[in-house]
Amino acid sequence: MTLYLCLPLLAVLLQPALCLNCSSQFERTPDNSDLIVDCGTSVITLQINLCTAHWAGFNSSDLALNGNHNNSKCKGSIDTSVDPPVIHYQLPVNDSQDNPCRQSLQIVDEAPDPSGPFSAFSSIQSVIITGYIDTPRSDQGVISYSTDLYYHFSCRYPLEYLINNTEIVASSVSVATSENNGTFIDTLMMRVFNGSDYGYGLSVPPTGLELRTRIYVEVKAVNLTGNFNVLLDHCFGTPSPYNMSQSEQHNFFTGCSTDQRTTVTSNGLSKVARFDFEAFRFVQHRDQAKSSIYLHCILRLCEPTKCQELLSACNSRRKRSLTPFGEESNESATVSVGPLYTAREDTPSAAAYSNNMAPESAEDDVTGLVVGVVFGTAAAVALVLGGWFALKKYYRV
Repeated sequence: MTLYLCLPLLAVLLQPALCLNCSSQFERTPDNSDLIVDCGTSVITLQINLCTAHWAGFNSSDLALNGNHNNSKCKGSIDTSVDPPVIHYQLPVNDSQDNPCRQSLQIVDEAPDPSGPFSAFSSIQSVIITGYIDTPRSDQGVISYSTDLYYHFSCRYPLEYLINNTEIVASSVSVATSENNGTFIDTLMMRVFNGSDYGYGLSVPPTGLELRTRIYVEVKAVNLTGNFNVLLDHCFGTPSPYNMSQSEQHNFFTGCSTDQRTTVTSNGLSKVARFDFEAFRFVQHRDQAKSSIYLHCILRLCEPTKCQELLSACNSRRKRSLTPFGEESNESATVSVGPLYTAREDTPSAAAYSNNMAPESAEDDVTGLVVGVVFGTAAAVALVLGGWFALKKYYRV
């Protein structure tokens, strides 16, 4: 009687294993190809081949993130809708106390790509997040004939970025790029405003902005995971979209050096950096009704202490020399909008009248003057002669 009751129970327990859609090619020990890692902006997603793990003698409940086998939140979920079936895991990028499956997060200094846009920097920083998924250790006795599974993963996020070609006509933009190493670029945006309260986006009239109009620029990190501030290293304007060989440019500021008509109000202190400048025109547009300006910023995400270290270098009058142009690499990403239009400063109307109308008016004035002098002289002569004849006739009488 007991045997008959146990057989259905055994069948129920074995049903998930019997229903797996696994081909014979996965009857092997797990290898590197069984782990897929997606380094997202806020969440790292992992997939493990369930068939090879099952063939090794384990099921999904045996595997856990970073050794947290007693925490159900660190276990994976099975997806049998794909071939082969997989175990899904999600791990927040933010290494905080609220993350029950905490991973290792390390910030390292690295040498930049010598052919990239940050080649003039002595070093750039990256966040490296590492973790693992494993099975409980079989540590009974001295030896064991059963295998343990261990899947190690790593995600690298550079903290230096290039944002360029921001058109002031637009209010905001954010474009994400997909890279195997992961990127924070889709959390960054550049916007322009018409006032120091940064409440309303800048509206450019069809004829363009008047010269010397104050323009307020904000570079912001939104939904950024981790405790990083935004530090603008180099912001500049060009008359055309970003080009590697661009020679015409106007620097708003480079490191510690700031243009006289530019004011940096906030930089490296929070997730928002702000500066403002006066509208100008490029001389090469002197024959055009409007002058276009494209905005570009090289920025970095840095820990508050690192940002303060760089800002303190400015206070001690140590200035960093930056070269923003260079071949793009996977350490930089581009967000493009533009351009801003400023009106041409036309010649004053009085001068225009003098240039266009002076010859004809001068000729008429000279002609009138000559005629007036002739008639005036004739009238004077006639008056003198008339008086002389009248006086002569009087004496005769």
